[in-house]
Amino acid sequence: MRLLLDLRNTENPSERQQLAREADEYGIWGVVVTGPQGAECVEASAIATATSHVVVVVDIDGRDVHPTTLAEEISVLDQIAQRRTMVIFRGPLSSRKTISTLLNGLPFEGFILSPPPAQASIPVHSPEQIPQVDLPENPAEAAAVIDRHRDAPEAFLIVSPNNSIKELARHSVGRAASTDFPQMVADMADQIDPINH
Repeated sequence: MRLLLDLRNTENPSERQQLAREADEYGIWGVVVTGPQGAECVEASAIATATSHVVVVVDIDGRDVHPTTLAEEISVLDQIAQRRTMVIFRGPLSSRKTISTLLNGLPFEGFILSPPPAQASIPVHSPEQIPQVDLPENPAEAAAVIDRHRDAPEAFLIVSPNNSIKELARHSVGRAASTDFPQMVADMADQIDPINH
């Protein structure tokens, strides 16, 4: 399972970028961002240029926007992010299918994306496909939440941590990826390099 850091409720753009940079530095797989309707890809582009490794998951409200316009914006975002884009799409199923078709490099009603996405295919998910949780402060309780979703099995989990990004990465990223997560390594790392809250 891959952890996605939820930045959708972080209102300050500088703080969002700082959190995204920390996620990038500490090995979080992806960050989830959004913006005002019709400008979600603009915010995602800012995060993409501030980071090097995290996948930029853009949460898009596509209810009143033409799907080909959204597909073009996502394609440009993927070029900026250098193949680090994923989409959560909120809107009609028909629009989602159109966007998915175009982002898979296929034509839709004679239309083809130009520029094409940097990836061969950009994943497009509905919000129901990716669960989200607020992780408890207590590390043992947070571990239990991660274990439950990992064992479900979920492909992704959007998390809103109550601790630092460094602590999230140290105690949860490995646990999310493997049932054999060596908790004692994270605990020893806490003793060597304490995380100050």
